[in-house]
Amino acid sequence: MRTGEQVFAAVGCASCHTPSLTTGVNASAALSRKTAALYSDLLLHDVGTGDGIAQGAAQTNEIRTPALWGLRFRRALMHDGGSASAAAAIERHGGEAAAVVERYRTTTEPLRRALLAFLDSL
Repeated sequence: MRTGEQVFAAVGCASCHTPSLTTGVNASAALSRKTAALYSDLLLHDVGTGDGIAQGAAQTNEIRTPALWGLRFRRALMHDGGSASAAAAIERHGGEAAAVVERYRTTTEPLRRALLAFLDSL
């Protein structure tokens, strides 16, 4: 899995799907300064698949980066459930992620397989 994780970072997936975030100080020790392997920055991004609905701070073309933890248990991916596999979800990214998708496409087949195996381990 280490190779797939390295490809994940090298092609740029980790720029939005940040491997881990740490909580702030909290009165509850169970929540204070804890690290969670979310694989998300929890921010809004235009990845070319917006739903056309402005909601709160989100413009019509933006979606919040979903957490990838537990990805191996999901079958309908992306905000609309329109991708049946991690590879299909990657290919659907556009907008801010267009360069990342292009790097994914130009990566060798063995490295793409390693990336997809890594995603399937989350």
